[in-house]
Amino acid sequence: MAVKKVCHKDRAGGGVIMLFLIDYENVGNAGMKGCDCLNEQDHVIVFFSEAKKHMERRILENITASGCRFDICKLCRTGKNALDFYIASKLGELIGEGYEGTAVVVSNDNGFAAVRDYWDKGSAHRRKVVLSSCVEDGIISGNENNERTKELRRRREKLEIGSYYSAYTEKRRIKSVLQNLFEGTQYESRVDEIQNMIEGKDKSARIIYLSSLHLFGRKGGLEIYNKVKAAKSCCQCGKV
Repeated sequence: MAVKKVCHKDRAGGGVIMLFLIDYENVGNAGMKGCDCLNEQDHVIVFFSEAKKHMERRILENITASGCRFDICKLCRTGKNALDFYIASKLGELIGEGYEGTAVVVSNDNGFAAVRDYWDKGSAHRRKVVLSSCVEDGIISGNENNERTKELRRRREKLEIGSYYSAYTEKRRIKSVLQNLFEGTQYESRVDEIQNMIEGKDKSARIIYLSSLHLFGRKGGLEIYNKVKAAKSCCQCGKV
């Protein structure tokens, strides 16, 4: 069965930075984790069979909402490793058409290591092929120097639970103090802005003062700054 084009750009290599070849029969919905991080510079091809032809609506909607090129390829005839051959063949076809970006094979099948090794070491035209169990892992393993990769790494940073909870409770305490401080004033609805203005290790008294003037004007900014300064308990380390 030919690849069905759901939406696409000019050619396989036209504007595409990352190519995702998804062995859906192997990874299922779990392999689609990270589809909410796709963008218009990605090309996603889902390879599936009659035996596994359903995907969660939210995943499909995330793919189409991303603006990426989205194609599907359904297995014509069942057989051992049939979809694997489809994926390997499609990768070769796209590279032959001029694709030069990172290709991510989303599968738990270790057999794709041979495909990766061929394009890394065996071919005269080397290409980067990454093996991954889900889309998100593929983006990170692709190691692209962009904001998407940095954001995913930030999300997956391991934090000490107790320290995170302490910061969370302190943030709630500060918000409660500010809500009481500005209750009944014209700034009551802007407590979140005020809190964002004063929080942060690099926020000196001068920075907070200037930020207050910038956000609320000279008169309002001075009023807010003085209120906050008078209530030092709502500021980290009493720095204002």
